[in-house]
Amino acid sequence: MNHDAIATALCGRYVKLAETSGYLESNWAFPKDGTLIGAYILESDGGLVRITDDGDIVFNAAVAGAEVTRNRFTRYRTLAEEFGLTLGDDGVISTTCQIDELPFAIARYMQAVTAIAQASVKHRPKDTERFERIIGTLLEAKFGKRVTRRPEVIGISGHQLKFSFGLDLDSPNAALIQAISADDDETNWKVVYEAGGKFGDIRPARPNLRLIAILESAKDTEKAGRYFAGAADVVIYDGGELALAA
Repeated sequence: MNHDAIATALCGRYVKLAETSGYLESNWAFPKDGTLIGAYILESDGGLVRITDDGDIVFNAAVAGAEVTRNRFTRYRTLAEEFGLTLGDDGVISTTCQIDELPFAIARYMQAVTAIAQASVKHRPKDTERFERIIGTLLEAKFGKRVTRRPEVIGISGHQLKFSFGLDLDSPNAALIQAISADDDETNWKVVYEAGGKFGDIRPARPNLRLIAILESAKDTEKAGRYFAGAADVVIYDGGELALAA
């Protein structure tokens, strides 16, 4: 079996690992993070070949933050079975075929693992949750118990307003912080507008509060920052330490 020819058909390449095994690299990838999807090919007696991901697909989903619950794992297994593959309790996706069936089996394998990869992306934390976790960790590392998560305050409208974080809420120097994520290098403008509304509502009610918008760096961050001019302090976060003094 010409593994190199199969790899070329998938716009990839075949890497020989041993006399009877190798790894088939493809140009297929996980949505969003670009992690390439491939297959281990193991030849055995009787002209049989085993194709497996060695657990890579489910492992990558979990590492990327997907919560792989029992129901979701069952969904992944169902997707694998729809393409004639198995998904074991250990997270390994595999199928076995005759060597002359390898091209067809690999095509089915790639369809199955790609479908599972796409499904797992929906199970990752939303960008707002991801960015809030990052900022929360940084704030607590820097300010410790002075940080309050998800504080709620009453605005001039009488509505209860929820912010990402509070800082020194029991002191005259209290601050309210809204974390605003970016996705695919674009600011989450829905959260920008919501934050602007909350800042405008809380300012007349609590004029001494410090209001802070922490924006994840993106190509339109400067534009988003201008939206808060006069309404809140703006901090741009692009990795590393958080440039926030308090």
